[in-house]
Amino acid sequence: MELSVGNKPNAHPTSDDIERAIDETPKAADWHLHLQSNGDDSIEAFAEAGGRYRVTFTEQGRRFNAASPVGADTAKAIFIDYLNGDTDWRRQFRFVPEPSRGSRSRASRRISSEPPVWAIIVIAAAFLGFPALALLPESWRPRLPAGSGIVWLVAGPIVVMALAMLVNKMLQARRASVWPQAAGRITRSEVGANYRRPSGRPVELTNYPAIEYEYSVAGQPFTGRRISIGEDTGGANTEATLAHYPLGATVMVYYDPDDPGSCVLERDIPKQVPVGCAAILAILAALGYGGYWLFNHFHGVVEPYMEDGKGRTVIFTMVGGLVALMLFIGSRLGAKAGSNWPVVRGKVVLSRTERYRARASRTTVTSYLPVVEYAYTVNGHEYRSRQIQLDDDGGGESGDDAKEMAARYPEGSDVEVHYDPANPGSAALERPTGPAWYLLVIAVLCFGAAAYAGLFWP
Repeated sequence: MELSVGNKPNAHPTSDDIERAIDETPKAADWHLHLQSNGDDSIEAFAEAGGRYRVTFTEQGRRFNAASPVGADTAKAIFIDYLNGDTDWRRQFRFVPEPSRGSRSRASRRISSEPPVWAIIVIAAAFLGFPALALLPESWRPRLPAGSGIVWLVAGPIVVMALAMLVNKMLQARRASVWPQAAGRITRSEVGANYRRPSGRPVELTNYPAIEYEYSVAGQPFTGRRISIGEDTGGANTEATLAHYPLGATVMVYYDPDDPGSCVLERDIPKQVPVGCAAILAILAALGYGGYWLFNHFHGVVEPYMEDGKGRTVIFTMVGGLVALMLFIGSRLGAKAGSNWPVVRGKVVLSRTERYRARASRTTVTSYLPVVEYAYTVNGHEYRSRQIQLDDDGGGESGDDAKEMAARYPEGSDVEVHYDPANPGSAALERPTGPAWYLLVIAVLCFGAAAYAGLFWP
């Protein structure tokens, strides 16, 4: 995200930057706070009399205004939540859409990574439509193979979602194929940091290629940020994207003639979109067929082994051994890869503990996490990461453990950063602890128990 206070940009803002900007006094006549997300969405605040602020945000081309001005503390909470990817502010404060002729139709046609309304309806119908068949008279119901209902409930909505995503991108590419083009110039080419808070999880930080370009249509200037029809979420292609669009380079911009602010630099469907959809469908097809076969052959193949203690022991220990073995192989591959990563100097820019709440069954569990954000430079580009240990999954810890870990990396201190040379945005402060050998021990014990039960159990 990028924070702008008046005309002063900050490519890597923190919550402290937001608090300082709002607390700033006296404010200039043109003071306003603008927080730009990874894409075209943004949120703004304008100072009003009495220390209050008028807050607006833009999402998918539509503008929403706060129902009434808010105080400084409320404005801080909204902007910090937006920075951290937390959407609670939208439920706590009332925003109303700004009426604008044709804005809804333009927003629905804009190139966006958000699913269109029709796709949401199709996915919901796929999930709810099949169970609704049970409400029909038996003579009206289609004759389907046994077990198809369970397979559809598990895999059907995902299949429909993948197909809807592919169709949506194909429609967007078809619209963009007839867009006119205008000469533009790259005004920003660097690594950006995107913060997102998944439901019930701590904030996740990802690096992405932050590309901005300027172009004009009929003498009116525009600024674009979208690279292609697909969303460029960074990863291993970040360096290649920045190299392809260096600062100051001349580019051709494709824009919607009915909405010139909607634009892209590449209007072909990214190769990874159909490949990813095909891979998802292939995996689901294999899982669906396996589930269908197991459902229809359970009584003849599996159930006989479950009738006595010997068979149950063999099955459960074999399954447990396979799971433990796969986890061990994954930990070994991760440890081997991380041990060969190069090291670069970095600096800690944020060090604190964070509390978040996650639901477990019917209760809410409070967990703590050490938040250590550091900046480091690879190939002339500054990256950011919050990964402390490479093999850490970001799970919660006790409050004391989280404080102790954060205290090891005080803000402003120099650190050694281990990064993936193939994907510099993937980094950690500490090398992996090594393969989880206890998982191999568990796998051997499980397989041994299965062999003993199968050979010697009477």
